[in-house]
Amino acid sequence: MDTESLISGSINFTGLGSGTDFKTMIEQLINLERRQTARLELWKAEWEEKQEGFRELNSKMLSLRTNLQGMNTMSRFLVKNAESINESVLTASVTDRAQVGNHVLEVNQLAQNHILASNDSQSATNSDLTGGAQQIFSYTYKGKERELTVPPGTTLEGLRNLVNNDPENPGVRASIIKLSDGEYHLQLRGMELGADKQITINAATTLSGFSDFTEIQTAQNALMKIDGFPPGEGNWIERTTNRVADLLEGVTLNLRQAGTTQLNIAVDNDQVKENVREFVTQVNEIRQKIQSLTKVDSSGNGSILTGNYAIQMIDSRMKSILSVSGVGFDVNNDVFSSLAMVGITTDAEEGSPMFGMLKIDEEVLDHSLRNRPDAFARIFAADYIGSSDSQDFRYYSSIDGVTKGGEYAVSYTVSGGTIINATINGNPASYSGNGEITGMSGKPEAGMVIKVDNLTDGTYSGNVFLKYGKIPELADALRALTDSSSGPLKILEENYDDITEGIDRKIEFEQRRIARMERDLRARFARLEALLGYYDQLSVSLRSQMGQLSADTG
Repeated sequence: MDTESLISGSINFTGLGSGTDFKTMIEQLINLERRQTARLELWKAEWEEKQEGFRELNSKMLSLRTNLQGMNTMSRFLVKNAESINESVLTASVTDRAQVGNHVLEVNQLAQNHILASNDSQSATNSDLTGGAQQIFSYTYKGKERELTVPPGTTLEGLRNLVNNDPENPGVRASIIKLSDGEYHLQLRGMELGADKQITINAATTLSGFSDFTEIQTAQNALMKIDGFPPGEGNWIERTTNRVADLLEGVTLNLRQAGTTQLNIAVDNDQVKENVREFVTQVNEIRQKIQSLTKVDSSGNGSILTGNYAIQMIDSRMKSILSVSGVGFDVNNDVFSSLAMVGITTDAEEGSPMFGMLKIDEEVLDHSLRNRPDAFARIFAADYIGSSDSQDFRYYSSIDGVTKGGEYAVSYTVSGGTIINATINGNPASYSGNGEITGMSGKPEAGMVIKVDNLTDGTYSGNVFLKYGKIPELADALRALTDSSSGPLKILEENYDDITEGIDRKIEFEQRRIARMERDLRARFARLEALLGYYDQLSVSLRSQMGQLSADTG
């Protein structure tokens, strides 16, 4: 018998040998064996569906985090505008630190740079100025004297270049002015504005025709008043620049010309509310995704990730952040210490289409924003804003990325006018002779500096609050939850990869086992059919011989 052809499974059954349909029998037997493979493939598909759920949720969380980063500071969230009624006098820009209100600004004069022009003219720009001998050109600008050696044969163009190419030039630019044909003058221009930025030609100058200059523009400061201050006709606020960023906190003025204007600073309520709505919408998208992944229908059947601990952890973490008081906020000291206080709550009405989602009470939102815009913005976007409830000390500074937001109990003792002991949250803190207390490394208060105002002998205590708004807090949580190496979704996805790979190995094993089984069955049934065929032929032969024997004996 051809054994190789049997093992190869290439035998075809026709039933001609025995009249039995072995082919169908084998197919049915193999189909029965394939049920385990089908169960494994179904199992694998369920795990892959869970992984896809993780990926979709992770994608939405990353998208939310990216958008939150666009409004996770006061300046990004609390959008303010400044409008100048007369922009020919000045324009302005503001940050969140600008106070809402109106101001009248009077600009008396702009700041100017100093410009001189030589009195003597030159008939050409390429004629020798030196008379064939080395000369000196000396000037002073911003208190710095420059004495330039003018080589024999230097022309007006050469002198201009000598000034401009001087590596020690304190900020003077030389140019050639053509007054008319055959009449050229040297111009010296100070590059900085302000009354104290003057150019003077020094007596050491020996270069003929360049010791006498005319002032064609005086060096002067900008002069202005704000809301009539300072009083008095001749009293002005002076600045050496026309870009004034230190007159009003958070406001930069760009002075353009003398005149009077009114500056209106206001919160862009529409943009701020748009930020809030975007925040709520994207949080709800996450919640809706979590609901769809974990819901249980009316029959009690769960979804693909019902009961998954990672999803539960993410859901719980986000709900916790959005429902409790802000980090470093105090209900007694802050106007708004939670999102609920500004009109953002969770819909808890059973049967509501928005059940479990954040919802906005527009009336409360409008009232909160209109009346206390800064406090409103802080609960959303405070980025380490410090305060104290004590008259004896105050928050001074902290280190980004090191000091943690929160409430800190501060205590210190003064003896002989100096601090002799200090703690923050019960932890020893360092202190200095100038009245500063600093949190020690390794603690949440690390790097936080507290300025002591009361150095009278005694022991004092109070609290410092380092506020961290809901948007940056949520963005930080999302960064950890979506971390590509340590985030729970990533870890679970990798675990599920291991599971599906294990299922793949089982499927491959089953496929090999079934293939071997099919070959064995084909071989066995082929031998059986051959044997049955042999006996069938033998039976026919015997019947024929028996028939012949009967005929012969008859």
